[in-house]
Amino acid sequence: MIAELSRWVLAQCPNARDLTQGELSRYEAKDPIHGWAVPFEHQADRFDLQVVLLRDFPWTKPRVYCTEKFQFMQFPHIERDGAFCLYPPGTEHSPLNPKGLVWDAIKEAARLIVASYDEAFLDDFADEFDSYWSKSEGGKNVVSLLSPGGLSRRVSLWCSTGDYYLADDDTALESWLRNRFPGNKKNYNFNAATHIALNRPILPSEYPRSGAEILRFLQELAPEAIELLEDAVVNADGKFTVSFEGRTDDGPVFFAVEVMPPVKQGMKAGRRPDMVQKGFRPGKVPIHIRMRRLFGGNKVERHETMRADPSWIHGRDTPTVAPLFNKRVLMIGAGSLGGEVALLLAKAGVGSTTLVDPELLDYPNVGRHMLGVTQVRTFKAKSLAEKLAGDFPHMRSIKYFSEDWQSLYSKRPEIFHNTDLIVSTVGSWVAEGRLNQVAREEADFPPVIYGWAEPFSVAGHAVLIGSNGSCFACGMDHFGKTLQAVCEWDTETTRKQPHCGASFQPYGPVSLSGVAALVAKTTTNALLGKVPPGTEAVYWASKEEITEQGGRFTQGFLNSFYDVPEFGGTRQFEWRQKGNCAFCGGA
Repeated sequence: MIAELSRWVLAQCPNARDLTQGELSRYEAKDPIHGWAVPFEHQADRFDLQVVLLRDFPWTKPRVYCTEKFQFMQFPHIERDGAFCLYPPGTEHSPLNPKGLVWDAIKEAARLIVASYDEAFLDDFADEFDSYWSKSEGGKNVVSLLSPGGLSRRVSLWCSTGDYYLADDDTALESWLRNRFPGNKKNYNFNAATHIALNRPILPSEYPRSGAEILRFLQELAPEAIELLEDAVVNADGKFTVSFEGRTDDGPVFFAVEVMPPVKQGMKAGRRPDMVQKGFRPGKVPIHIRMRRLFGGNKVERHETMRADPSWIHGRDTPTVAPLFNKRVLMIGAGSLGGEVALLLAKAGVGSTTLVDPELLDYPNVGRHMLGVTQVRTFKAKSLAEKLAGDFPHMRSIKYFSEDWQSLYSKRPEIFHNTDLIVSTVGSWVAEGRLNQVAREEADFPPVIYGWAEPFSVAGHAVLIGSNGSCFACGMDHFGKTLQAVCEWDTETTRKQPHCGASFQPYGPVSLSGVAALVAKTTTNALLGKVPPGTEAVYWASKEEITEQGGRFTQGFLNSFYDVPEFGGTRQFEWRQKGNCAFCGGA
């Protein structure tokens, strides 16, 4: 194949030639098997492209080099080894067209060369900043909890032995650290750092190597922030951290540096004088002299910043994150369904969650619960809250109460009133019927979503009930059985245990996932105002799966469709008000 391909390339590019073994050896780290030198001219300039095939070609794309004129950090879209970065990460290709791969690589390299003649080409350094900035030797990883899009400001810093952590204030940083490292009982000592919002990210030619170079690019990109640095250096005798945020068309980028104190060269570390204080009495160094000494020729270390703020974690700066992060949800029930819903809501970005459940986790729960054997014989609500706090330490609030909601409400009704939405997944008519009654009787009671699974979790429901209109009981009989089920069964769907009156529903986590997703999605839509009260969302599995479990669609459910809904899906229905409802009376 290579011989035939080479003949084709040389025919297409008459001035091209095969690369020698000596030329290929430059790329031996990539395991090359063949290559060509392909000349290219633009505006009287000549470029010798070196097109290299690697061992796995055509499963790997050709690499193209022009190292005499294009090197890493001198032009954008050049990789560290000097190859043109021709395609976005994850771009797929067909290995069945090797000629097309080679020709496309040559054309893309030529296109980049032509683009480099435009001065705006260097702007790609800023637009793709994260591809080029890297920490210097001695630099740290910075975990940033900073809210994006703000102004330049003082922020809070904690330095561990390995990483640095930045947050908007001490309270937010301590809350995150307590959740993330629950075993640490020591007091945290925080330092102040400076966060500066720039007009754009800096270019490689502006990457600072000294304190003076920081001031140099700030004069152009954020001159108003220099006053913040002047305030910061008043008490800075040692090194101090400066974080930056630059805006691009694709969103913000964060990076940080550490400004090292000036030192007198040629002296042992223990005998070096304080070059900031030198010549002045303690505390008497004029601010302009402190600035000159701390932002002079002293060394700067570059840090890499990893964003861990809610806006980035929950959807990478999508606009629905902030509204959800400000919402509060109270979960009644932390069992197999409630636990999964709580996890999905946390992943979606709901900022505050309160869990209410009186039960302990036991071994039979583990197979379909998000908690595991290590939490057996612990309260579900407590262990679930601890897990969510550890996995999502940036959440505003995670609380739990290991008791039934009725006893909690009798003591602390404000917990129920001071929330945006209540989600009940307990599946008990005694508990949820009573909740429905309280919601109707109490003024300013928040909306409630009732979620439950039908037998074998082949169908599920999520009903949003508000203070007016239909109540939850409107769709139930006096024993809490739904008046409009998806499935019906000829045999008993529960299995008994060898205990007096004990039984359970035989379903697993895979089938339950569809119901959990339905309840979670209905919850987020309700929080965002996308679904009105009196709405029932229904999920059902395929007809085949339902039949395998011995069930079938009810006639009432089938009457809701023109065609048989045999392939599974979701749909919303109106939760109609019942005129003779014992709870709301149809009023």
